[in-house]
Amino acid sequence: MKKIFLATTFFIIISSFVFAQEEDLHLVAEGKYFSIYGSKNLDIISLLEKINFNYFLHIGVVSKNDDQDLKTLLADTLDALYLEVSDILDIHIYSYHGKIYLFPDKSYVSKAAKRYSEKDFSQEGFYLHQENAVYISLAELTLGALAHEVAHAIISHYFVVPPPVKVQEILAGYVEYSLRKHTGTLP
Repeated sequence: MKKIFLATTFFIIISSFVFAQEEDLHLVAEGKYFSIYGSKNLDIISLLEKINFNYFLHIGVVSKNDDQDLKTLLADTLDALYLEVSDILDIHIYSYHGKIYLFPDKSYVSKAAKRYSEKDFSQEGFYLHQENAVYISLAELTLGALAHEVAHAIISHYFVVPPPVKVQEILAGYVEYSLRKHTGTLP
């Protein structure tokens, strides 16, 4: 009985810590396809540069002059990424709307994953269908990694019965490869 009590207490403490981490994230931007959550001191310019916003929106230099413009630019860029991934997969769900949680690093992503699974998780991000949310690390963020997780979101909402995990990984990997090829970021 004592072991059950200790295990339950430990789980509650860990769950509270993860929930607190997600509560530390606030709504940064609202787009057509995603609500984007991040820390209050999120460097939007750095984030936009990491995901190569020029590729999507074909615009020039970004400045820090207007915070609202940066938030709109972030939302527009992620909407454009969603549409690009949809085109690559040839799966179009125009009514889709999900969440993206931008955590500081992989340790936060791992702790969020632990909330839903007993397995150790060491990836830079994941998509969780139950929450309709992408969880991703800013420290390891790349355009390909984000597109990979967006592909999982699209795939999981398109099929009545989701394809096996291996098939989903192949499709998401294809999206990642295609974007890297088009943006010239292949090794």
